[in-house]
Amino acid sequence: MEIIYKRVDELTEYEGNARRNDAGVAKVAESIKNFGFLNPITIDKNGVIISGHTRLKAAKQLGMEEVPCIVQDLSEEDAKLARIIDNKSHEYSTWDVGKLHRELDTIGLPFKNTFFTPNRDRKFFQDNKLLIFGNNELPITEDEYARLKAVYDKYIERNKTYLGFVMFLTGGKEE
Repeated sequence: MEIIYKRVDELTEYEGNARRNDAGVAKVAESIKNFGFLNPITIDKNGVIISGHTRLKAAKQLGMEEVPCIVQDLSEEDAKLARIIDNKSHEYSTWDVGKLHRELDTIGLPFKNTFFTPNRDRKFFQDNKLLIFGNNELPITEDEYARLKAVYDKYIERNKTYLGFVMFLTGGKEE
């Protein structure tokens, strides 16, 4: 695979991209600023992004004029499938929270202050005291939030993952 450099204005975001990635742009920009591009942007032969929409937005935010790219010669159907797989595959992975704690400790970063904390980036509690649940905004008091967070933190400590938490809350068998 050959990495080539393209001007950011030569790249086109795929108009059917189903992933909402704006919330991650600042973190990706911070990563690019600190470490450079860890993964090139994957494009088709016409410069349309297959993988890397957030990286392109981050590069633009940083004022970059060129970005590393890999050109893939895929059929339209395969490019669509590749986009979906690229965006969905991370959802099937989980963190070993214990190992993550230890890794962060070895580089002097407190676990609770990093953006790696499971589910911390998912805005489910806002200053206006709303629990965001899908498309619903449910009023919640600070006491209710504190109680929910305590149950969540205990679940994470015991299970080392957030997967199964909703099942646990609703009386399911996951625990």
